[in-house]
Amino acid sequence: MPKIQVNDVELYYEDYGKGTPVILIHGLAGDCSAWNAQIERLESHFRVIPFDNRGAGRSSAPDYPYTTEKFAEDTVGLMDALGINEPAHIIGRSMGGAIAQEIALGYPERTRSMIITASFGKLDRYGYQILHNINEVVKNQGYALASKIQSLCFFPPSYFNENEEQMLKFEESLAVTDRPIHGYTNSTYACLNHDALDRLPEVKCPTLVMAGGQDVLCSTDASRKIAEKISNCKLKVYQEASHFFLIQCFDESMKDIEDFLLAN
Repeated sequence: MPKIQVNDVELYYEDYGKGTPVILIHGLAGDCSAWNAQIERLESHFRVIPFDNRGAGRSSAPDYPYTTEKFAEDTVGLMDALGINEPAHIIGRSMGGAIAQEIALGYPERTRSMIITASFGKLDRYGYQILHNINEVVKNQGYALASKIQSLCFFPPSYFNENEEQMLKFEESLAVTDRPIHGYTNSTYACLNHDALDRLPEVKCPTLVMAGGQDVLCSTDASRKIAEKISNCKLKVYQEASHFFLIQCFDESMKDIEDFLLAN
């Protein structure tokens, strides 16, 4: 799949299916491959566009602090470059959910609907401290050690204990990466400084907020605050799951996503 120039970066993207566009925005620790399971289910009904954010995967990683507004500008720039002029369904996970908010706020004419998964309008104090600490580990000791911490924050204890092989593969996927350290730290800056709560009442598109009941990084309360601010919004909580409920509760969460997209 190709790269395309958007603003001051080259963005790697993939393009599947036909129909109403669905833009998939990954989270801080990953790249667009995080959406592979969802793509398989969505591409028969939609044109699905996953891509690597600046600072991640195969996209450019300029070395200065990023913002969620800049990420949103990149996303809309990618839509322009691909000739996507109609409103799109915007789906974001974790940091991607914060970026989705900025798209809905700054480019409402480009947003058909929004799905926010495991995300935040503003990190609460606990989530902020976790992310700050992980960032310090990445800066000072690298991705391998950070991956051991991230897996504990992304999955609840019972799931972690019962799925040893999967957890080891997950940690390896985070630890083995060509992503430059500054790409991660500059992206973390965007998360730590994101605050859209007071502006969220301006969002008018249909919105689904999805949260893990045991998520310590992006708490259920953080998701509930988003849902309370947006008038046309539904909240779904996966009570026994944590930050990566899209993996832990794949079938249930996938049905919720498909039902919402087909209804809007």
